[in-house]
Amino acid sequence: MKQFHSLVVADKRPETSDSVRISLNVPDGLREVFAFQAGQHLPIQVELDGKKLRRTYSICSRQGEWPLQIGVRVQPGGQFSEFAASKLNAGDRLDVMPPNGQFHALPDANNEKQYIGFAAGSGITPILSIITSLLLEEPRSRFALFYGNRTQRTTMFIDDLFALKNLYPERLQLHFLFSREEQEFDIASGRLDDAKVRELVDRFCSGSSPDEAFVCGPDTMIKVVTATLLDLGMDAESVHAERFGVPRNSGAAAPVSAVASTDTTTVTVVMDGHSKSFQMPRDGINIVDAAAVQGVDLPYSCKGGVCATCRTHVQKGEVEMATNYGLEPWEVEKGFVLACQSTPVSDEILLDYDKT
Repeated sequence: MKQFHSLVVADKRPETSDSVRISLNVPDGLREVFAFQAGQHLPIQVELDGKKLRRTYSICSRQGEWPLQIGVRVQPGGQFSEFAASKLNAGDRLDVMPPNGQFHALPDANNEKQYIGFAAGSGITPILSIITSLLLEEPRSRFALFYGNRTQRTTMFIDDLFALKNLYPERLQLHFLFSREEQEFDIASGRLDDAKVRELVDRFCSGSSPDEAFVCGPDTMIKVVTATLLDLGMDAESVHAERFGVPRNSGAAAPVSAVASTDTTTVTVVMDGHSKSFQMPRDGINIVDAAAVQGVDLPYSCKGGVCATCRTHVQKGEVEMATNYGLEPWEVEKGFVLACQSTPVSDEILLDYDKT
């Protein structure tokens, strides 16, 4: 099972008026552990006011590039983002878990593909890593990015994107959309809704058929863009999506205080070759929270079924998963579940965190 490691903050600098870029030094001895695929994210843990707080942030660095960099959008009232913006400094340490996530690219120098990307707001973070890695490692591939924001002033990584355009003028298309700024051409105004996605693809991807799409942003935008791309003829397996934030009314498993069942299950977890067992109710509490009550610390981050940090394999028994935004269909078919969203169905459950 992946563990947290203490990493030094190498640098922190403003990205926009409401976001920061944080660089993390990874010692040579941990670089194999922290090797990542373009598009993956990092679970981060800090202790604030005596309580541990976990958040997940996507890596914006090119695959294989050091130090690791993440982009943090400052949310009003957001505990970690406000801490990162106002109190975190170079030289401080953060507890960081190695990279995770199934939203990623697998560059192949033999590829000659047409990629498209749709990002909204901070959803550009993993897509920046994907674009940078693909353009470098696939010299015959092309990428068209459609990036929506409220204003240019709040557009994250805009300088990085223009720098990439200068490096790859024939292979990278950049198309910005702003919902709160008047633009010279109507196509560059508004939000990424169904009509806008169709217009953009028709206008800028005519004559070519996109091979793969990467979509990242809030839940509503993900649903609209994905559905539109499928309706336009793209294969479902070629459209990769990752949500930023926990969708509202997600049906997340109930918190610890909601324990209601008197029926119990014996849960055994295998981590790093060792096994631990505990008893938990059949309903009213998810496996991660139930384990914590029994003093067993299982991996998690968002607790919303999005980040997949709590991913595990059901070796024996059966569970019911309330919400799944983090696992691919093939993973579910193979028996993988999100422990933060799962409650037991059978009398005994064996979960293997070592299985990949």
